[in-house]
Amino acid sequence: MLNFTRQERIVIYFLVVTLGVGAVLRLVRNQRLENRLNPNRFYEEDHQFKKITEQMNSDSLQFVDKHISTPDSVVLEMMPETIVGEVKLVNLNTAGVKELAALPGIGPAKAERIKAYKDQNGPFKNKSDIVLVKGIGKKIYTRIEGLVTTE
Repeated sequence: MLNFTRQERIVIYFLVVTLGVGAVLRLVRNQRLENRLNPNRFYEEDHQFKKITEQMNSDSLQFVDKHISTPDSVVLEMMPETIVGEVKLVNLNTAGVKELAALPGIGPAKAERIKAYKDQNGPFKNKSDIVLVKGIGKKIYTRIEGLVTTE
């Protein structure tokens, strides 16, 4: 052989055996994974998902139809804001904490901050000034931009 000492040969044999065992284990593991992956299962789950969503959509349409047939007074009692025909805009300068807290992304704490800012600095000149309130950034402003006014 190549004039290796006894210890060097033992190390070489150990490395060769270890690499061989690792390669065999890798092949066995990959083969088990291939057997577990069954594309038919995906199609079955997809079909079940579509069936459930169709059922949910048909149920929600029936739910909407039930509410359309009710009198307007019942619909108004169920809704926190008057939304018959058009969306009611919340005036930042005259709205109370409860109305402000109902806006998306604005909770009671931020509504209190808006009121405190308004009391300290006067009424908002335009609705984009709400980003000056601590905790309300551009992200929240874009969510409520169409729901608020200063007029």
